Amino acid sequence: MFSVNRGAFKIVEELMSNPEYYGVGVEKVEGGGTIIDAGVKVRGGYEAGLRITEICMGGLGKAYLTVRWYEDLLLPTVVVYSDEPCIATLGAQFAGWRIKVGDFFALGSGPARALSQQPKELYAKIGYKDESDVAVIVFETDKYPSADVFKYVADKCGVEPSNVYAVITPTSSIAGSTQISGRIVETGIHKLTELGFDPKKVVYGAGAAPIAPIHPKFTRAMGRT
Repeated sequence: MFSVNRGAFKIVEELMSNPEYYGVGVEKVEGGGTIIDAGVKVRGGYEAGLRITEICMGGLGKAYLTVRWYEDLLLPTVVVYSDEPCIATLGAQFAGWRIKVGDFFALGSGPARALSQQPKELYAKIGYKDESDVAVIVFETDKYPSADVFKYVADKCGVEPSNVYAVITPTSSIAGSTQISGRIVETGIHKLTELGFDPKKVVYGAGAAPIAPIHPKFTRAMGRT
């Protein structure tokens, strides 16, 4: 079975090997894993946001940038598609893991959820569990996770803390806004699932959504996205 964490890690390696191009920062946490910063201490950008969208989908989806008219407004738009939409979205991308360790709180999305099985009811419904010695998680936050956060995630995922890779995407950054809009297919499939539709019957998925202009204040940025 395809490993969404292994699939995502290939894209993480691409970001880490080209930090200047993607506008990201890479930091090792003593006693923990690795932070890939896409907008806290660094600029980030559309390219980082597109790759993070694909990371969230565990390597089972693609994202690209275009522009579209919305009445009289021309906006950048992310287009997302997947040939394995159930696992890519509900099994990886869905922000279904609430993580609170000390004063750190964030919603966790991405393939690490498929190791920790968060939430369990959803994974029972889609019948998927990943096996991997590396865990990739995406946090929508403007705070760096501590070593304790890495240990918590590692324990839940059954991996070593040094093998946890945390991608940080503040909502007030271009990368953050891009990856939020990149959840357009996931939003639709999750809604169908909530209405009682079997998500495993969704064979292909594609969608497009405008990318909201960013705002420096987190709450205002959340309102826009």
